Amino acid sequence: MSDFTLQKSLLVVSIFIAGCSSAQPPTATVSQAQLAIREADQSKASQYAPLELRKAQEKFAQAEIAMRNEEYLRARRLAEEALVDARLAENKANSEMSRRNAAELQKTIESLRAETQRGSGR
Repeated sequence: MSDFTLQKSLLVVSIFIAGCSSAQPPTATVSQAQLAIREADQSKASQYAPLELRKAQEKFAQAEIAMRNEEYLRARRLAEEALVDARLAENKANSEMSRRNAAELQKTIESLRAETQRGSGR
């Protein structure tokens, strides 16, 4: 690689790094992630999807640190990941609650069916 090609490559890398550092703070994305984590927690994700919720909280904490350090691209990526993890936790919790409700309803139906059969056998 010639010195000129190397210099051009270094210039391109320098411009890219400068462009990355001038990115805008992802305040909307961070706020969305924070809200999603709060909603997931309220949907009993801590009970039914604790791993996913914890991952969301950890990534959100890392995003906040990146924001303070003005690492906005990293903060955006982490906030987006936290948002996805929080939504996954909420959906998993809602799914588990629905599954449990359906199982309880099935037990009630079976109990009523057995009671009806006993009553008709008299």
